[in-house]
Amino acid sequence: MIGEEENEPMDVRRLRYFCRVLESGSMSRAATSLNVAQPALSKSIQALEQELETELLQRTSKGTVATEAGERLYEHAQIIFTQIDRARIEIRESTARPTGHVVVGMPHSIISKLGMPLLKEVTRRFPSIRIELAQEHSHVLAARLRSGRIDIAVSAAQRLSSELTSTPLLVEELFLVTPRDNKAEDRPTVSFAEASRLSYILPSLSNGLRATVESQFKARSLPLDVKYEIDAIGLIPQCVEAGLGATVLPGGCIDAATGGRLSARRFEESGCHRTLVITHSADAAPTPASDAIIRVIVELTHELVRDQGWPGAKLIGTE
Repeated sequence: MIGEEENEPMDVRRLRYFCRVLESGSMSRAATSLNVAQPALSKSIQALEQELETELLQRTSKGTVATEAGERLYEHAQIIFTQIDRARIEIRESTARPTGHVVVGMPHSIISKLGMPLLKEVTRRFPSIRIELAQEHSHVLAARLRSGRIDIAVSAAQRLSSELTSTPLLVEELFLVTPRDNKAEDRPTVSFAEASRLSYILPSLSNGLRATVESQFKARSLPLDVKYEIDAIGLIPQCVEAGLGATVLPGGCIDAATGGRLSARRFEESGCHRTLVITHSADAAPTPASDAIIRVIVELTHELVRDQGWPGAKLIGTE
């Protein structure tokens, strides 16, 4: 029966020492070039010979030369070194120029702000990555992450799961959105008690944004009158502008195309916020391509917040 030691891979360091001795023609010259003590070098060669159960080097009047077995080992060692160097180069290149297909999921309230910048930046920096954007509710994104149908999700924070790994990205403020009027202009904030007297247009109960708004009013024991449920979040500001009700939206969803006809007011009493996270499967090993996409998402969100391109957003850990 073959022992465990015979199954272990050969020590590459010992192979390199052996080759250097053979190329130098002298144990002392090899030790000097390797910057190791000659006794340590000799011990390494002896260990290699014991492992292979044969003599690899012999001393002659012309210096240290290889035995027949040593010559064969030297040839194999060159192949091994070449493969190691090739692997190192390929891994570095794959990291610097990643390729592959990456599916990124986001709810509409985030994809409307981050989707286009992400596509442009990935196309510019990583043209070999084929990125696919999937728009779904946050709870659907979590299920698709677990099943492997998407690779990365950017969504509002949900309950912790051992199957998923989430990293906080930013805190996003939610605003009360109503048709613009002169009174609203004089009052940039609104109390939750006052807001509870309005009728609302909000996404359905399965939507993470709706869950956040519900929890804010429930925590204060205030009613929330939802008159219309619309999951097409891009349509909600138009309905508000038409006078069908008020809504609560993150700053990134308040459509600038309304020409200033909507009023967005902050909530008083510590405000109304949600935390956005980047999530991926805890079991799936990250690829260079997915790692690259995550880096781009983080960089873009930092840039948007820093340049005030994401209203009401604040990076985690900043004031």
